[in-house]
Amino acid sequence: MLCPVCNKNWDEGTTQCPICGRDLTADSDKIEWVILGDVDDRVSADFAKETLNSYSIPAVIFSKSGFFGNVGLPLHPFYKPGGGVFEIAVQNQFREDALEILEMILGDKWHTKEN
Repeated sequence: MLCPVCNKNWDEGTTQCPICGRDLTADSDKIEWVILGDVDDRVSADFAKETLNSYSIPAVIFSKSGFFGNVGLPLHPFYKPGGGVFEIAVQNQFREDALEILEMILGDKWHTKEN
């Protein structure tokens, strides 16, 4: 089972992605997810996700800080000095709208992914 959001393979029979919570039983082969960028802290990441959801834009937050779900130990990233630790992904069809919203609500806390 391939998670279309995380792009990770899981054992056959897995019904929900252990990383992002995506339902793996849904017909999601046609949906492309993109990581838009990252933010520095969990509060901003949660705020971004809630705001995008309020605009009916599905969003997933990936943590590079040691959080797993809602609990965990926050650690500083070692792979990118000074960078954000929470990546925000949306369905590709909502990319442009989501980028506008994130820039508006997060300002300097938002780090757009360079393509």
